Amino acid sequence: MAVGIFILGTLQVVGGVLVAFSAESAMHEILGAVSFGLGVISAALAIIIAKIDDYVKSR
Repeated sequence: MAVGIFILGTLQVVGGVLVAFSAESAMHEILGAVSFGLGVISAALAIIIAKIDDYVKSR
């Protein structure tokens, strides 16, 4: 599950960067920044889930 969330978060970061660089208006820049930020949060969440899963398996 953590791998899937990490992959989706990474894709969202890449999509946000692409939208921000090809932005034609301020709305597109905002959309790219929000997508980038939520992608980073999703990737971090996947790492946290993996760490918790490792901790639970080691107990």
